[in-house]
Amino acid sequence: MTRAPDPHQTPPPTTTRPAALSRRTVLRGAAVGTAAVAAWSLTGCATGPTQAEVDARALLPHAQSAYRQQQFAAQLAPRTTEYAEALRTVADQRGAHLQALRDEINRLHSSIAGEIESPQPTPTASVEALRTSLEQAGKQAATSCQNLAGYPAGLLGSISASCQTLAKVQLA
Repeated sequence: MTRAPDPHQTPPPTTTRPAALSRRTVLRGAAVGTAAVAAWSLTGCATGPTQAEVDARALLPHAQSAYRQQQFAAQLAPRTTEYAEALRTVADQRGAHLQALRDEINRLHSSIAGEIESPQPTPTASVEALRTSLEQAGKQAATSCQNLAGYPAGLLGSISASCQTLAKVQLA
């Protein structure tokens, strides 16, 4: 016959020993943990262009346009005597735009600045062609400044207004 447990007697203690961790288990855990940290840190690194590089790239076509138009105005001035003074003003102003854009591109991402002075295209044939080119440059600068922030946006806004003035006042 089986005996019923005595309610006044304390049951024997049950002890469960934790499983012993082997050295191999600890090393595997450390290796997995290290690999996870390395993978996590690599995913935090940006592989694309920085915002500064994107902004510098956005300014580049405007600097190239200023460079070309400065050259065109300087070449047209001696050949077009009735607009000689106005063309010198256009060349001076577009030169100032070029310098401001170059400075900002250098500040943002200096390696892009070397792309400003591309090979010279054929010179603008007339004052009318330069006027049209200035108006287009003004519109493009106005459009681009909406996609930028801070100083680059303000710079392009100012250049846009100046280009429109040069086209509609100086070369009228």
